[in-house]
Formats: sequence, C-alpha cells, structure tokens
Amino acid sequence: MMKKAFGLTLLACGLLLAGCGNEKASTTNQAQEETKGTAGEGENSSQPQEELKAKIVDQVSYVFTDPYMETTTASYFAVVQNKSKVPVDITEMTVTFLDKKGTVLATEESSSIWTSPQILKPGQKTYLSADTDLDIPVDQFGKAELNVTPTYTNDTVKELPIEGDSGKYDGTMYVNGKVKNTSKKQTDYITVAAALYSKDGKFIGTTYGQVDSPLSAGASVGFETWNDKIPADKVPDQFDYEVLAYMYPSYDQEEGVAGEGGDGEVTE
Repeated sequence: MMKKAFGLTLLACGLLLAGCGNEKASTTNQAQEETKGTAGEGENSSQPQEELKAKIVDQVSYVFTDPYMETTTASYFAVVQNKSKVPVDITEMTVTFLDKKGTVLATEESSSIWTSPQILKPGQKTYLSADTDLDIPVDQFGKAELNVTPTYTNDTVKELPIEGDSGKYDGTMYVNGKVKNTSKKQTDYITVAAALYSKDGKFIGTTYGQVDSPLSAGASVGFETWNDKIPADKVPDQFDYEVLAYMYPSYDQEEGVAGEGGDGEVTE
C-alpha cells in the first residue's frame, strides 16, 4: 500500500458545479452502519454459520451540470471494509440515488459499479464508484445510498506491487503507474483502483482501471486509472492517494460484457 502527495493546478473546465459532500451520502440504514450477510450458505461455502459484515469506511457524493453536454450527473464514491472473520465476495451491491424528498431517481447495480477488489480478506478494503444521469436541477438532488450484501467465498485475489505511480487532475482525475505480475503464472485480468484524500484526510473519491490483456509471470505493464465525475471545486491543490492493484485468476473474457465471464466492472 502506498500513499503519495503532490501539487497540481486545477484547469478551468467550464462546469457549473454543485457539491453534495459526505452529508449527501448514507447507507441504506445509517451512514457507517455495517451491512450483514450469513456465511455457511451457497455453493462456495465450507464455513460454519457466521455473520458477515461489510462496513462503509468513507463515502461521498456529488452532483453537477455540464453546460456543454446539457446533462446533470450524480456520482457516488466509497471505501468498504470486510469486518468479517472470513473472506467475502462483495459483488452484490446497489447504489440508489434520491432527491431531497426521498424519491428514487435512479438505481445502479453491480454491473455498473466500478469496484476493486471484489474479493476481500478479513480487514481488507475495496474502492468503488458509481454515477448516473439525472433530469432534475442540481439543487433537488438529495443523497446516495449504498447497500452491500457480502457472501462467503473460497476465491482469492493477489495484491500486486506498483511502481512509478503519479497523479493529476485536468477535469478528469488520473492515477497512473506500472504493475508487476509477481505470481508464477500468466494473468489475464488485473484491476487497479485509487482512493483520494485531501491533506487533512478528507475523502475525495476514487479512480479505477483494468489490465485485461495477458501479462506473463514476472512482467510489468503500465496502467491508467481515472474518473471524470469528481467536480473541480472538490479537488484541492494538494492531495494524497492510495493506489492498489489485484490479480484475478485467468479466465475467458468477452469484450464489453460485465459480470461473470465478461471484461468485468465488478465481478470475476
């Protein structure tokens, strides 16, 4: 795990921006509540019955209008931690966007939520993001809610080392670098994600990227993670980031298809 700090100059991006900070996001029950499931169920289960817990550690949402595209977009970012005593799969999740009256504006499910990693060891964290277009004025947006249903799994992912990483913001947030396959076999799928923080520790958002071409054992390859749904006025001149890469078992992928067997936004 690594954290780097750097300075940047925000470029004018011509957006009319309205931020909805941490107070604009909550879990389905309460912010920072733990989402629970049960181990000992399902095909992959070999554990005794046990309560599974996934906790939202950080979260934030934004809403802004692009005057050129004439669209209003709401975005949601979170860091979720496995608080269980066993490994869990957190693929099953939903982000719900609501207006200030509590009316549901949109719902984004697993296939459209960017998450890395999807398999969490006890205590491990994942970074995620989701966004949706809205047809309401920005001042009517209320909040986003995340629901996660952790399930027990026998699957594993391997954390890979990163070097030469750097970051910048030019209307889009980027974190780039090189990742090395330190396993003894070729991999066809690596996900990379970064969590962004201000110098005083305030959560800003996340970026996401993939390496979905074959990478031989011992080889390194460049990667790019990005997110263009973080408004410019929410990105400070000085910020920190933590970027992590994970290797998944080789499997056949069909380009452009999310979910199991696809190129995968959130599932193996």
